[in-house]
Amino acid sequence: MRCPQCGTENPPGKIVCRNCGTRLRTGMAAVLGAIPEEELMRRVRQDLRKLLIVAGVTVAVGILLGILIR
Repeated sequence: MRCPQCGTENPPGKIVCRNCGTRLRTGMAAVLGAIPEEELMRRVRQDLRKLLIVAGVTVAVGILLGILIR
């Protein structure tokens, strides 16, 4: 990707110019452009699974503590 400020050619996936530091991409395009959509969706599903596991363990511990404290 060519820097709009200084014209330096930068490798694909760079967010800032290696010569002058100008942002090459802004906002979500900088994040999403570096990760293929399939990989992004895989990561989201993996994070949701982890969240559900943590929530389940938290509820189970809460129920167990509620029963033991009575």
